[in-house]
Amino acid sequence: MPLRGQLPGGPLAAALAVGLAVRVLRLLRDPLIHPDGPAYLDLASALLRGKVMAVLGGYYSPLYPAAVAGLAATGLRLELAGRATALLAGLAALPLLYALVRRCAGERAADAAVLVAAVHPALVKASAQVLPETLAGALLLAWLVARRAGVAGALAGGAYLARPEGVLLLPLGLWRLRRARLGALVLYAGAAVAVMAPALVALRAETGHWQLSPREARVALLTGVPGATTLAEAALTNPAALLARLAEGVARQVLYDATALGPLLVIPFALGLGTAPGTRGPLAVAAWFTALPLALNPSPRYAVPLVPLLLPATAAGLLALGERLGRHARLATAALGSALVVQALWVSHPLDAACSREVSQLVLERYGPGQALVAVDGRFAYGAHGRALVPPTTDPEDALALARRSGARLWLTRPAWIRPPWTPPADARAVARPCGGTFVLFEVGG
Repeated sequence: MPLRGQLPGGPLAAALAVGLAVRVLRLLRDPLIHPDGPAYLDLASALLRGKVMAVLGGYYSPLYPAAVAGLAATGLRLELAGRATALLAGLAALPLLYALVRRCAGERAADAAVLVAAVHPALVKASAQVLPETLAGALLLAWLVARRAGVAGALAGGAYLARPEGVLLLPLGLWRLRRARLGALVLYAGAAVAVMAPALVALRAETGHWQLSPREARVALLTGVPGATTLAEAALTNPAALLARLAEGVARQVLYDATALGPLLVIPFALGLGTAPGTRGPLAVAAWFTALPLALNPSPRYAVPLVPLLLPATAAGLLALGERLGRHARLATAALGSALVVQALWVSHPLDAACSREVSQLVLERYGPGQALVAVDGRFAYGAHGRALVPPTTDPEDALALARRSGARLWLTRPAWIRPPWTPPADARAVARPCGGTFVLFEVGG
């Protein structure tokens, strides 16, 4: 279905040019920062101050903040450095995707895949955010393209440093090398562990026990096994509960993966499943991620690194569809490309951005910069040039306990999260209801 004429410089060059232009346009639209974005920027700032071990052993994976800190060290404003890091990683994924698809489905499919990826809404939007998803996706593609065991192992370790679920590439890589010599297996595992080791050691120093991520305790809690602090403990205590959580999570994550791919590409993807057997490798990797680590904590955001793995089959389906459309293929290609660009540049939920600015402005004007604000969304404190304190749940008691423990003066919540019979204690006083009453701001303490 892609254009049959040769594009100037080739489809890959055209995809890089178009991809850069669309991503810069998205960036210029100043999208609202993701709720986790301020935390990543804080980590990058900590690295610039020399706090390496604290970042390596922290809650969020360290590779993306390290890359942001590297760009910020050149003089870029921190948030712009965060968005630029995501943008550059998103662009780097394009030639990697081209190489992967050319190997498994041929040059025409590679042309189609890279042109779609250049304007794919989920990939473009992620490239303008302060998040590690595009970096994780680029590393995943590089791992699939890598031929040498040592390089692939190092990339697997890097994927873990970008996103904790990247550790799945360690066993997947050993399986992929199952017919190789023992030396290749040892080299792969050794390289992966060597790259992962600094974070693992730092986590051991910070928490007092070995673990892959501090998030493991939160995920173990989500399995519904009381008292479980690790996934291994949850599996040994109540394997049925863990399996039930996995089954529910797989269904949700599959839906998120399909949504991230987009409705315009679902039919080509389905067509491509039966026309290009070589695309099954990337699909299998995406399936393993969906069925195991992501199923434990499903999220639309976590589907983004998997989108490129769905594009080889999608590209094969587009080619098959183009053959069926005949002379109408060019018009359909133009319509599809235009629709994808519009989706990529469309700013969804504009009221969220307006509300975030209203709350931040309220805090800044009434209390000044530097205030500690307890809220489940760190963007409010970030916009008010303050310090974000994020409680573990939306429960008022958790939020107030965090405020008292840290000496914070302000707590922001939603009225819907304050359910009877709970009533504010004497040291918590409602002072404002911004965004038309969607939120309520409390002053805590005397």
